[in-house]
Amino acid sequence: MKDQADRLSEQQRTHLLGVIVDEAEQLARVTSNTLQLARLDSPGLNLNLDWESAEEIVGAVLRRARQRDARRAIVAQVDGSIPLVWCDAVLLAQMLDNLVDNAFKHGTSVMPVEIVARCEDEILLLAVQDRGQGVPEALRERVFEMFERVDQAGDTTLLSEQGVRRGAGLGLAVCRTIARVHGGELTLTARAGGGSSLECRLPMGTPPAVFAASGWGAA
Repeated sequence: MKDQADRLSEQQRTHLLGVIVDEAEQLARVTSNTLQLARLDSPGLNLNLDWESAEEIVGAVLRRARQRDARRAIVAQVDGSIPLVWCDAVLLAQMLDNLVDNAFKHGTSVMPVEIVARCEDEILLLAVQDRGQGVPEALRERVFEMFERVDQAGDTTLLSEQGVRRGAGLGLAVCRTIARVHGGELTLTARAGGGSSLECRLPMGTPPAVFAASGWGAA
């Protein structure tokens, strides 16, 4: 772009600008995940915990995902009766952002990625689901290891336009760490009909009486 701008057509310039933006966003995501892993593994970690609305966290993630790639379909199914959750909202949002990014990479572009939030007794389930090729059962724990990338035969979804393998294998490692510092767990299961469901289960705790009395977080 810098050296040959006068020789490029408008279409070529538009294409190259798109590649630059895409790669810059990918680099920013890798950098953020690397810094977050270092922070979460440090001794004396202090989370910014508060009573937060799962519906608002999911809504923010949904908006960012649509802005990031308007071509990809994404929907949310949020139980409106979820009470407030004791959590670090920024970390949970980053976890969901990473899970959505993973689903966009591995899922089919035909079927929408789904974000699910609902109560299971005293547990909050946050899940991101796709309709991609899925991951063989024997490899489902490996995807959470640092620098581990599990490729399916013939899967080209993680190749850049130049044929370079993308991703550093950090996103899901960060997600599991975020779940665990909240006292929860992140697992990968196969979906009936094909695809994967990355499911985070977190203890919700009991919101203070002032929130319960005001109906905050209720449908």
